[in-house]
Amino acid sequence: MDAVSAAAITSFLISYGRHLAGVASEVVDEGVTQGLRALWEKVRGRLSSDPQASGAMERLAEQPDNQRRQAAVEDHLDEIMGSDADFAASLSELAERIKATGHPAIRVRDAGALAIGGNVSIKGTRQVAGRDITISAPGE
Repeated sequence: MDAVSAAAITSFLISYGRHLAGVASEVVDEGVTQGLRALWEKVRGRLSSDPQASGAMERLAEQPDNQRRQAAVEDHLDEIMGSDADFAASLSELAERIKATGHPAIRVRDAGALAIGGNVSIKGTRQVAGRDITISAPGE
C-alpha cells in the first residue's frame, strides 16, 4: 500500500466536513459515509491533544470550503504524519478503504462545443448540464 499524503487525507476530511455542515450532498453512499466518518474520528482523536490542531478541525467542520481552514488542518496532519509512521499507515489504510467504496473522484471540464452521436454514460455523483440527458444511479 502506498503512503497517502496529508493533502489527500484532507480532501476526504473536507468531503465529510461538507456532509457535517450540510453544505453539500457530496457524500451519498452509506459505505463512503462510514469510511469518511471513521477517518474523521481517527484524525480528530489524534489531534485532540493539541488545542490548536483540535481547533483547526472544529473550524473545518464549521467551514469546510474555507481554504485557510483546509490548509490549517493539512499542515497539522502533515506534521503528525511525518513524525508518526503508524498513524500515517492507519490513515493510508482508511483512505484505501474509502477509495474502494467508490468515493467520487471524477473531474470533467468542457472547453467548447461538443457533438456526440449515440448514447453517453457518465458515472459518479457530480452535476451535469446539457440537453436530453438521462441520469441513473449505479446499478440501474
